[in-house]
Amino acid sequence: MRRVAWPLIDVPGGWTGRTNYLRNLAKAIVSLPSPRIEILLTGGGRAGADALDAPLNSFPVLRLPHLRRFSPHWWMSKLTARVSSNGGLLASALAEHGVSLWAYGPPLGRRSRVPALCWISDFQDIHLPEFFTPEERRAKSANNAHTAATAQAIVLSSQDAHADFCRLFPGEAHKAHILRFVADIPPESALPPVEAVLREYDISEPYFHVPNQLWAHKNHRLILDALIRLKKEGLRPLVVSTGLMSDSRDPAFPERLLDAVRAAGFSERFRFLGLVPFAHLGVLMRKSLALINPSRFEGWSTTVEEAKSLGKRILLSSLDVHREQAPPRGLFFGADDAEGLAEHMRAVLCEYDPETERAATEEAEALLPGRLRSYGEAYEELALSVIDGSAKA
Repeated sequence: MRRVAWPLIDVPGGWTGRTNYLRNLAKAIVSLPSPRIEILLTGGGRAGADALDAPLNSFPVLRLPHLRRFSPHWWMSKLTARVSSNGGLLASALAEHGVSLWAYGPPLGRRSRVPALCWISDFQDIHLPEFFTPEERRAKSANNAHTAATAQAIVLSSQDAHADFCRLFPGEAHKAHILRFVADIPPESALPPVEAVLREYDISEPYFHVPNQLWAHKNHRLILDALIRLKKEGLRPLVVSTGLMSDSRDPAFPERLLDAVRAAGFSERFRFLGLVPFAHLGVLMRKSLALINPSRFEGWSTTVEEAKSLGKRILLSSLDVHREQAPPRGLFFGADDAEGLAEHMRAVLCEYDPETERAATEEAEALLPGRLRSYGEAYEELALSVIDGSAKA
């Protein structure tokens, strides 16, 4: 069995997208009846995987001092890697522990004895430069160029991102692979009691759910504009938002949005719960009227994948990548079309039927194990192809 190492990824309070990505991939891999790869988590400090959600917390952890930032081993590994382009002491340590592939970390080097499969989540800085400072754009561009040039393989989550990569780095296009992830959703039996969760968040009526971070490009303002339009018709649906309530690129944005919600008189109808436990998130998504994702940009939306795995109706912006994800119960609108979103919300309010929702959920749950297994098999095939291809090079 080939060993594949992932960097330990628990970053409290940080971007949750990478953690969610690897949690879903881990679930897909452990679902395989006869796995051909073994996943190891690597770290440099004392923190273990026990604080992570299952099944990540079941993977063995390989402690490597070369990963402890700013330690003597870390500096020496950096220096040797830069001079030799062979991955330095980190690549040597991975090889000594029988690791055949380094995945989802930074590249090790063109001549590394352990190949690197690096993930580029998206190219948002190219499409929405206004959301980044010039320094951030330069840093992202340089990092992506370095990754493209020195990694043995690149994994991208969509055809949309693959096209961007090939356009930006045509000389490295042969390294690019598409791996569309699938979101695992725990069965209802594994979740806390519905009544207890709804009571904790003071939810006592039907609601729409927006499970997105409170970042400017996620476009929450469009939902407020849609609610203002619906109010004129006498409709005041409840919208519940969950996700990180800070934006490192625009620290003032969350408060500006909340100020706009208060000024419009919707503090009680557009509610922001912040980060909630993963199990609570599962309950909130399941019991919503529908999910909403009005984002202006996505690499491969976890929210959309969760809707597919739950069989939920989702109202989503008509991005190319959202069309590529093709949720069976998706209703699309323009990212600037508040009236279009209001129209879909109105339709959901009028058409919602518990029996239809139950049947859709049961069908999605029946399909989910097979979808996860296919995802795990696709990753396994990709990992083995990179390992074997590097061995032949």
